[in-house]
Amino acid sequence: MIKRTIAIVLAFCCMVLMTGCWDAIELNRRAIVSGIGIDQAPEDERKLLVTFQVIIADEITGKTGRGATPTSTYSGTGYTISEAIRNASRQVPRLTSTAHARFIAISESVARKGITEVMDFLDRDSDIRLTSDVVIVKQEISAEAVTASLTPIGKITAYSLSQKAEFASKEHGENYTMEIDDIIRDLLTPGGGAVINGVGVVGDVNETGKKSSLEKTKSPLVVLEDPAIFKGDKLVDWLAPNESRGMVWIKNKMKKTSIVLEPDQEKGDIGIDVIRSKTGLQAKLNDPLHPVIQVSVNVQLSIREVNTAIDLKNPDMLHKIEAKANEAIAKDLRAAVQKAQSVNSDIFGFGEVVQRQSPAAWKKIQHQWGDLFPQLEVEYKVNSVIRNTQLRDRSYKFNQRS
Repeated sequence: MIKRTIAIVLAFCCMVLMTGCWDAIELNRRAIVSGIGIDQAPEDERKLLVTFQVIIADEITGKTGRGATPTSTYSGTGYTISEAIRNASRQVPRLTSTAHARFIAISESVARKGITEVMDFLDRDSDIRLTSDVVIVKQEISAEAVTASLTPIGKITAYSLSQKAEFASKEHGENYTMEIDDIIRDLLTPGGGAVINGVGVVGDVNETGKKSSLEKTKSPLVVLEDPAIFKGDKLVDWLAPNESRGMVWIKNKMKKTSIVLEPDQEKGDIGIDVIRSKTGLQAKLNDPLHPVIQVSVNVQLSIREVNTAIDLKNPDMLHKIEAKANEAIAKDLRAAVQKAQSVNSDIFGFGEVVQRQSPAAWKKIQHQWGDLFPQLEVEYKVNSVIRNTQLRDRSYKFNQRS
């Protein structure tokens, strides 16, 4: 009994001595990374150039600031990302902490060679969060320039760019937020690949990192652009605006967007907002070796602008507008599928639709999917319903018709 008591007391003492943050590093010894840029090293294409956007806390708080920029960038090169990070540590007087990185920019040249190494590092690193946004930087600019840029709205550029992707997905309908875990899942899609947002620069790219650019009412900006389409882990093409919107619709990511229609036998056009949308995918397996994919889109619309003299009190006219909207949406869906088939990349997961509905049928064709997908038959069914016309029905132009 005495021995057991002594053992319990010793165990308790050990537990007390082991408590506490034994490996903690104080904030004033950390360099908080908000964004990461990955390029090919200019001196050696086999190496990577990794750039960190580091937050300068003194400039963010405004109490002890020196009037400098709110962020600073540091770069390092290496044959691997981890080697480049360690080489960059010679420039930073603190430990680089990537736990708050919300934005990963990958150059087009790196993406065309393959992003397996990059995604493996992002997935494996215990600090980087899988909810960080990933973008592809267009060929004419570098990920380093994007990471070093400043923004007039928001002090931290990486967070501002992440918010642009979020709000564009809610309002524009040609992009949606693409995080690390989303991209890894897409890379694992049989016969498919990822779709990743692109970014570019409006204005002089050499001015984006200068504080003086923020003193202008119209400063150069890093902007969200149409997504890049991948085959496996390699970038193969860029989507056009209508293809991007069709892709968002098929992947059931559509929240809001605008459509412009031209009514038959009328001058002018009509501006319509999509206020709600839901997409369903099914496979027709009458012939298991030649499946047919059915894309069904149900859309609710709101008429926002009428630049013509049509009678919106007439139900038949509303039905005609709905039919026009169906045609416009189906055209975008068809364009997106044709682009994916042209590069033979099942970015929509059509193969997974077949697999879910009939594992036996998928087992027969899974090894031939690369040959079947480019010729895959896809059927489109769009059902649009006009829910409202805002605060009026007929335009004032209705009474001005001759």
